[in-house]
Amino acid sequence: MTSVETHYDKWDKRRVKRQFSELVRLSIPIILQRLGIMTLGIVDTAMVARYSSIELAYQTISYVPVATLIVTSIGLMMGTMVLTSSAYGAKDYKNCGRIWRRSLPYGLALGTFGFVLCMIGEPVLLLLDQTPDIARGGADVMVALALGVPMTCIMLSSTFFLEGINRPLPGMVFMFIANILNILLNWVLVYGHLGFEPMGAVGSAWATSIIRSFLAISLIIYILLVLDKEKYGLLEKVSLKWSLWRKHRHIGYAAGFTNAIEHMGFAALSVFAGWLGPISLGALGIAFNVFGVPFMICYGVAGATAVRVGIARGRLDHHDMALAGICGIAFNAMICIPMMVILYFFPSEIANLFSKDQVLVIATIPLIALSVWMLFFDTAQTVMGNALRGAQDLWVPAIFYIISYSFVMIPIAYYLTFTLDHKVIGLIECIIFASVLSFTLLSSRFFYLTMHKKEELGNEN
Repeated sequence: MTSVETHYDKWDKRRVKRQFSELVRLSIPIILQRLGIMTLGIVDTAMVARYSSIELAYQTISYVPVATLIVTSIGLMMGTMVLTSSAYGAKDYKNCGRIWRRSLPYGLALGTFGFVLCMIGEPVLLLLDQTPDIARGGADVMVALALGVPMTCIMLSSTFFLEGINRPLPGMVFMFIANILNILLNWVLVYGHLGFEPMGAVGSAWATSIIRSFLAISLIIYILLVLDKEKYGLLEKVSLKWSLWRKHRHIGYAAGFTNAIEHMGFAALSVFAGWLGPISLGALGIAFNVFGVPFMICYGVAGATAVRVGIARGRLDHHDMALAGICGIAFNAMICIPMMVILYFFPSEIANLFSKDQVLVIATIPLIALSVWMLFFDTAQTVMGNALRGAQDLWVPAIFYIISYSFVMIPIAYYLTFTLDHKVIGLIECIIFASVLSFTLLSSRFFYLTMHKKEELGNEN
């Protein structure tokens, strides 16, 4: 009997039902919380697009460096969720609290670096070969976003901690409140109401910074006031000696590197779109925002999968780790299919929600329709990438991301867009190809580890 067959023998119906039930229970609030993050961006994009197409171009290009910073920080701080879930699975609750306490100053340090970079936005955008006008307008937006970067990192510390201890609901609730506030702030600052001058994309950026500050402060207050301080050791002194939380950082190094490589690939696509002109840049910005809604729903599944794999690892249950990965992929496919149908059959209606500029709408429609396939494969590879993070497999997935999103995607993007003259459509086509490759590599690695080479996962300490 093969090792794979032995695994399947241990997956009786009761165990499959329990694992899937726990995954769905954990996924729903994480999905809603991640969806709330994306909805913030959707509102920003839609309101700025209706205000001015050129302001939308400023907003889109400003997020190339800023989003790269934030996505990299998400990866660098992934050790918080991975180690918290593993400690929670091992019932080491005080260690959960220590992990959170260490992640707060770490997040602040990462965010401060991002703050400084945002303040020198114009030379950064000029280095990306953008026109002086787009670089100037994008830099103004980056300055307004600067305060929100460190607050985002602090928010991530608390969000990952709560998800790691199976308490994702508070993040969902605060995110719901934040979305209501964001609509109001955009209405006031973008268009100029209640005595404010219209600020366009800069006003939307200030709304974003205010919202991120609200989320960071609210989550910290919740943790300190509601959670059991004694159980989690929330008020105990925690040593920040560099060597004591080496593993925390090293998990983040791999995840941050992976996120940076993937997002820099996507950032390169925005740069290519900027070379094509403001309409192409705006169309790609809308398409990415539309794609981002279903992607964030599936990213919630990926986050829950990482937690479930991490908890199983904390129990040293390699069979449950494999089962958590399979359930994650299955649940992701179930929720992907209806969203793919919507994107495929209603791209025109969706594009018209964002802009009244018919030139921009016409450029956006084919990008939304084509993103159907990008959604299916990109979310699947994200689930597998997070499953490997939950298993604390660090650098092999990073190599796979380099191959898929740097060595493969960027050259193909240039070839399709400029050499074959597919223009902005080529920027979506290349993502599909890279995502298929990434999913194949990552899923092969995960099931190789959990079913055949479990000793490579190492021990818990």
